[in-house]
Amino acid sequence: MLRFIIIMSLILWNTLCLNAQYFGQNKPSYKEIDFKLYKTPHFELYHYFKNPELAKELADLSEKWYYYHQQVLNDTFYVRNPIIFYSNHADFQQTTAVSSRIDVGTGGVTEGLKKRVILPITFSHHQTDHVLGHELVHAFQYNILTMDEEVSLMAINNIPLWMIEGMAEYLSIGSINSNTNLWMRDALINDHFPTLKDMTYNYRYSPYRFGHAFWAFIAHKYGEQYILRLFKAAARTGYEQAIGDVLMLSTDSLSVMWEQTLRDHLLSSSTDSTFNIIGERILSKKNSGRYNLNPSISPDGKHLVYLSERDLYGIDLFLADAHTGDLVSRLYTATSHDEIDALNYLETAGSWSPDSRYFAFIAFLQGKSACMVFDIQKRQIVKEVVFEDVDEISWPAWSPGGQELAFAGLKEGQSDIYLYHIETDQLRNLTNSKYACMQPAWTNDGKHILYVTDEQANLHKQLHRAYYNIAQIDKNTQENEVFETFEGAKNLNPIDAGHQNGVLFLSDYDGRRNLYVYNRDDASIQRATDYPTGIIGMTEYSPALTITGDTLCYTMLWDGEFSVYRTTLDYMAKHLETVDERLVNLSASRIVPYSHIPSQVETNLYFNRQPYALKPDSFFNDKIERKFKLDYLGNVQAGVMAGRFGAGMAGSVEAMFSDILGRNMLYTALSVNGEIYDFGGQVAYLSQQKRVKVGVGLSHIPYRTGSYVYDTETLEDGSTEESMSYLFRRTYEDKLSLFTFIPISKTKRFELGAAYAIYNYRIEKVRNINSYNQVYSRDRERMAAPSGFGTGILDASFVIDNAKMGLASPVEGKRLRIQFEHYLHHLKMQTLLIDFRRYFFVKPYSFAFRIYHYGRYGSDADNDRMTELFLGSPWYVRGYDGGEVYGDETENGNTISMNQLIGSRMVVTNLEWRIPFTGPREIAVFQSGFLFSELALFVDGGLSWNKQSQPVFSLRTNSREKRIPVFSGGLAYRINLFGAMVIEPFYSFPFHQNQFKKGHFGLNIFAGW
Repeated sequence: MLRFIIIMSLILWNTLCLNAQYFGQNKPSYKEIDFKLYKTPHFELYHYFKNPELAKELADLSEKWYYYHQQVLNDTFYVRNPIIFYSNHADFQQTTAVSSRIDVGTGGVTEGLKKRVILPITFSHHQTDHVLGHELVHAFQYNILTMDEEVSLMAINNIPLWMIEGMAEYLSIGSINSNTNLWMRDALINDHFPTLKDMTYNYRYSPYRFGHAFWAFIAHKYGEQYILRLFKAAARTGYEQAIGDVLMLSTDSLSVMWEQTLRDHLLSSSTDSTFNIIGERILSKKNSGRYNLNPSISPDGKHLVYLSERDLYGIDLFLADAHTGDLVSRLYTATSHDEIDALNYLETAGSWSPDSRYFAFIAFLQGKSACMVFDIQKRQIVKEVVFEDVDEISWPAWSPGGQELAFAGLKEGQSDIYLYHIETDQLRNLTNSKYACMQPAWTNDGKHILYVTDEQANLHKQLHRAYYNIAQIDKNTQENEVFETFEGAKNLNPIDAGHQNGVLFLSDYDGRRNLYVYNRDDASIQRATDYPTGIIGMTEYSPALTITGDTLCYTMLWDGEFSVYRTTLDYMAKHLETVDERLVNLSASRIVPYSHIPSQVETNLYFNRQPYALKPDSFFNDKIERKFKLDYLGNVQAGVMAGRFGAGMAGSVEAMFSDILGRNMLYTALSVNGEIYDFGGQVAYLSQQKRVKVGVGLSHIPYRTGSYVYDTETLEDGSTEESMSYLFRRTYEDKLSLFTFIPISKTKRFELGAAYAIYNYRIEKVRNINSYNQVYSRDRERMAAPSGFGTGILDASFVIDNAKMGLASPVEGKRLRIQFEHYLHHLKMQTLLIDFRRYFFVKPYSFAFRIYHYGRYGSDADNDRMTELFLGSPWYVRGYDGGEVYGDETENGNTISMNQLIGSRMVVTNLEWRIPFTGPREIAVFQSGFLFSELALFVDGGLSWNKQSQPVFSLRTNSREKRIPVFSGGLAYRINLFGAMVIEPFYSFPFHQNQFKKGHFGLNIFAGW
């Protein structure tokens, strides 16, 4: 699944973000790649291929797509657009060109400011060609926005995702696509066809498929010249206003026209709503998730392994009863097998050993594509198979004899079928072909391997559009044969039918996606199913069939969900119909009817038009130059403010720069928050060329704290009077730091640093405060402050984070951070931080636990140069950040002073019950397609102390030197603001001195811990 993203970096001001985030999973780099630069008239191609012909081929494809898109969008690149190619998906996931982590389902990325296109080579030329064409549309979209004087790059936020992604799909595919047809027909039959508003706010509707169909309709109804007009107008005013201005229609009217056009065209057959589904549905949303994918049945017919999001927050591997679909266990999840970087779930299924004991599946491990052999009985991985000479592997197939595994392997842009002998560890390339070779499956006799190829059959014509045929190869003689199935169609997922020398396969030759049987004796073809939607997985390349003996299971799209059906070959044989016509029906694959309006897109794609003659010397190798360009400019704000102690100002700006490959990064920031004394700045450089990331930073950061104090004054008559004051304390840190972080895996890392810091102080007292809630006071004086000093600091941390995120906080897994700091001179002190968090998921709820300790140790641990720790922060113990909570515990033992919550050491523990409140209908109390939020019932507890005080095992005290724990309990409501931030209003009841106190409202602006 392609993904279109804008690079945005969320950088916390009070930490050196480039060093490492406090928690968060890693994006490790397992190897150093030596990139080369190949230039064309309009592109800079960064690659590391050993085969120069591959780079030239990709350069030609890039120029072809530039020629296609430029004709429709009337746009020109005045500066060569960068494209970064990776030889496989594992390398692509490690790219430093984008800071965000790359998911397995991401086929390519395009970012905005530099318009960099980043993508991996895939197993077939057609797939790579399509991804490249799709991503280059995004490069044009960015270029259009940056060159338009009326908008800026940020105007991309005005355009809904379905317009952005759908436009890229239409311009790279055209109006002929059976996969989009399948999704449209499914929505129409089930009366769930969306309005434009539904597509904008409801995650249910794929922005790729429905957006594709929308732009195909616009081109059909109005002409392709309206694509650019509508896109620009949407960037300026939003899609609703744009549709009104450009098409003179309301969005509701356009939605009705669009649906009716597709309904009349795609549901022309009366059988589309009256067909019968063959088999019994064993996996669906009722007993699993909405997406039940890539099924694989065991040879003994007892169990079925499949992929699903049944646990809501990720794709995991499950074991079910093959007869009923009842869950047996969860075999794999990122929290139970965090040694694996990612599970390859999109276009590959696993394979069983003949004795039904072991299951082989593909995962990404330490930057390589690996085959993991899982022992079903022991519930553990017993073997990891990695091939150093192959860039990527997929589609494992266990031989009937149990001694060999067949794979599709990718190397230098060429995919082949490989044979691996398990006992000898020998690997052999069976096909060694210039054509794509994918989806291997053994014949029952173990002599041949069926596979998918883009090689044409003997009697088929050479076509330019995407097509695939079924072939077989003899494992011993390596003789291959391409079957004459449906000419020009996508014939995929071959499986030995088990009798009558038949081969089951899926094809879209009639615009649908059904199951067929090819007879290898007489080359006849019979149709086994006749569905208007079809047998398909997440993508058209995903495996959707599995067989053992007479039992067949398959995946079908129905009502926007993927279900698994079980049937028998004998029962299916009763529905077989002979098919005589072998040529693909392009009319049936059209999303919209033929139009009298000419289509430049379809003309280019059908005739495979090439660019006008380009000069040979316009393609050449060049040297890569390290030039820093802006990646991100954000957090730009300025303003004035008024608080209880007077007026102030606030403002900030952050900028990130990097070279084109993202291997060298420069971060700068300026900020002021309060008065002129609260000005800060930071600059940092990070090198990401090697696995060990190294950086240097220079910063001036003010830390401002405050506390209420009681002053005792002697009056003229000799009596004394206490008055309340407020102390402003500013600590200025000027620091030069060197840092490195070493990602061990996706979930574990070490952090090391050395720094020299100079600390200075400024203390001011605000007198005559009459209450904790007083608004203004002008009686302010500067107080004596500790003298400044400099110190060296060494720090080391170990971090584990395999937590799985929910709507607004983690829901499953664990987090651990152990951090130690040692101060070298002028400050005899060490600090220790231990932060452990554990999350337990009980669908749909989550239970969270945290234990936290931070302490300063050594002779200077309580030095007045150091700002004291405050336990009452709402990040630790909620309900104690308001002044009305405090009194003086020495008077009556019913109240406590703020002194109880201040110290140099603290221990905090938290418990939460997290309840999804608004979000997906599968889990939330109230369904929402755009507002994600959760409720949390919490109990917080903590204890703070220093050398002058000691913790006591009691719930009451009337002494400031005896520290007791404080608690609170209450309800929090976390709101996820579209992934940008999480706001947490809460209402808590403090509990101290063995008493519950009055409830207190508060606010956190953090994701849940």
